[in-house]
Amino acid sequence: MNIKDITDWPPRWATPLGTLDANAPIGDAVLVGLSLWGTTIIGLAVQCPDGKYFCSVRAPANVYDHVLEFLKQNQGRKLCEVIDAEIDISDVIQ
Repeated sequence: MNIKDITDWPPRWATPLGTLDANAPIGDAVLVGLSLWGTTIIGLAVQCPDGKYFCSVRAPANVYDHVLEFLKQNQGRKLCEVIDAEIDISDVIQ
């Protein structure tokens, strides 16, 4: 299963200028930071040529720890690769 299939991604990203952009140029962005916001939300920071972009991703509580660990292991990779990568959650999905 891909991580994009089990998480809710935002329609807009916070830009380096502090605005929200539905068409943020994050295609080649590199995942550079994570922050924890409660028990189902993970904050992401990605580096683009024109600066850092930020968003929050929501993961179901039963797979949150798996998603967080997966994202930690994939810091430094292109976001498009991370989003399309396979994540094993078979131990929590029945």
